[in-house]
Amino acid sequence: MDFYAAILERMERQHGPLGDRLRNALTYVLDSGIIPAGESLPSEREMAERLNVSRSTLRQGLKDIAQLGLVATRPGAGTVVVGRIPKALSHLSGFTEDMQQRGLVASSQVLECSIAPVGPDTAFRTGLPLGTPVFTLVRLRLAGGEPIAYERAMVPVDAVGENFDGTGSLYERMDARKARPKRVLQSLQATEADEELARHLGVRPGAAVLEISQLGYGDAGTVVEDATSWYRGDRYKYVGEIRG
Repeated sequence: MDFYAAILERMERQHGPLGDRLRNALTYVLDSGIIPAGESLPSEREMAERLNVSRSTLRQGLKDIAQLGLVATRPGAGTVVVGRIPKALSHLSGFTEDMQQRGLVASSQVLECSIAPVGPDTAFRTGLPLGTPVFTLVRLRLAGGEPIAYERAMVPVDAVGENFDGTGSLYERMDARKARPKRVLQSLQATEADEELARHLGVRPGAAVLEISQLGYGDAGTVVEDATSWYRGDRYKYVGEIRG
């Protein structure tokens, strides 16, 4: 089914004001990947004619889905599909690997990089002996220069080395020392961005974010990663496969 047919079919299934039906249909169709990320939408004039809506109604619909992070206006390219970044639940991968698979350039801003003995709370949660030297890394993760996630990770110093400066891929660094997690216990929950998190991610306070906490276990069954990340809800989605 082509782009216009998919939108019109979706609009016909709904009730309510035309503008709401158009926005919902655009959201559904673009989120389905019918137009790949990075490609431009047709012109406003063409879209309005093909969808039988006024240009003002279409323009408002595009503005609404831009606020959801599905499209963006770029000089010389018009309205470009951005799309949410899928994260597979079926295999273990890091942020840098996920972005590379999407053809995006991953980068980081290191906000904290320190070494200290593990405290009682972390020792209780991870099972690491009290006083174990751990590396704390707080980073803002970006894709194509756009903030996507705020991440706080703690790993034993042995897993990354004392000279790690926090740049680049954490998992690649752990791979080099044969310390990458082999099994991960992960929990996800929806929450709202407080003022500090919103400032880092470039969203409004109270915006929806996806909070992901994980404990990574190495070959010996000991914890080698204790991390929590907050992902922008408008740019990230989790995808899993369930077999019966």
